[in-house]
Amino acid sequence: MMAAGQDLEPYWNVYRQHFRGHVIEWMEKYRVGNLSPEEAEANKKVEFGDMFETDPPRSPDLLACTSRPFNGEPRIELLTNDYITPNELFYTRNHLQVPVLDPDEYRLIISGKGIKKHKFTLEQLKKFPKHEVVTTLQCAGNRREDLHDKDHKIFISPHWVIGAMSTAKWGGVKLRDVLKECGLDVDAIALGEKLPPGGVKHIQAEGYDQDETGYTYGGSFPIEKAMDGLGEVILAYEMNGEELPRDHGYPVRLLIPGHVGARQVKWLHKLRLSDKPSSKSYQCKSYRGFAPNLTFEKDLAEWPPARLDQAPIIHEQPVTSFVCNPPQNAVLGAKNASSIELKGVAWSGGGRKIERVDVSVDGGKNWQAAELFKPIDQRYNHHWAWTQFTLVRKLRENEPATVCFILLTQFPPFLRLFHCPRMFKKS
Repeated sequence: MMAAGQDLEPYWNVYRQHFRGHVIEWMEKYRVGNLSPEEAEANKKVEFGDMFETDPPRSPDLLACTSRPFNGEPRIELLTNDYITPNELFYTRNHLQVPVLDPDEYRLIISGKGIKKHKFTLEQLKKFPKHEVVTTLQCAGNRREDLHDKDHKIFISPHWVIGAMSTAKWGGVKLRDVLKECGLDVDAIALGEKLPPGGVKHIQAEGYDQDETGYTYGGSFPIEKAMDGLGEVILAYEMNGEELPRDHGYPVRLLIPGHVGARQVKWLHKLRLSDKPSSKSYQCKSYRGFAPNLTFEKDLAEWPPARLDQAPIIHEQPVTSFVCNPPQNAVLGAKNASSIELKGVAWSGGGRKIERVDVSVDGGKNWQAAELFKPIDQRYNHHWAWTQFTLVRKLRENEPATVCFILLTQFPPFLRLFHCPRMFKKS
């Protein structure tokens, strides 16, 4: 639409995340014509501003899936060096540009049914009691590359490989405290003595980040999560004891422990209490659980698709894990070696605890429980942060190279996940 009949090249130079073979092939059916040689030459003079030029620098250990907007996952072999992910290694998921915000001019606007509209400065938010929480964030699209094949092509970016998951200690103010200041009876609602006023079911969130047309990022989550005194939903202004880095929402972001990263809006600008979920495309289109028989070309290219009721919006994620060491496709020299050490991380959405990780290095024939590591104490059903695991396994002659594992979580009935990634080769 921005090209409006002109050459697409200047726009491709900025929006490279869609410059993939299967996307180009699909777009061919929408081609309206070709420029003449004279028009093509004239369009070389077209300049398209790059709204990402003010983005902050990133660590070389963040492997970029896309550069504009920037989306990068850490080298997974570094994730088990520390329990808390260093800020510079924390995966970065940006849908738009990183806004340049003056903290003195920052305003959070809260409105909606049953409360009086309020505007809070950063200084005013910091006057509320400070709350800290350690939680793992995972992008809703993590491991998207695993789903991409010739029969199910993925058209949404970025094509994460495996590492869009990290853990940090966040500091800020409880959202329920701020909503109480706005006139909401949060305690009575949390105890079930009252229903949210006006039929409110959702809290819609909107960020300061926007595209060239002014369209902003946003999403929503159930109001019950914010009302819960142990839900620990915060308006975060600190990350690992420092002010929020720009890539992670400076000066204030929404933090919803146990929920998918897509709902935890960065550069938070507006909160609205509503009886409806957010109408933003990031909420109602991008992150839903579609049936495996659906494809973009056949079922989702025209909106809305049939039976949208069978594609629930994602909030809490299922149990997941991955091996960090050895990293994917690593080749290990096993001469004179008698054992191999495997390290990884496991996590479940909704605060469910990882109870055990079973590992197999012979394709699932034999299993062994790994040693678990979680240096912090978290409450029942409030295990927001991941569990790291280690297994030292003796090697046998000509042993297969596939690592498999089963996860057991706290929430009954036990949820078992059988996972067989391509991890390492002996040499």
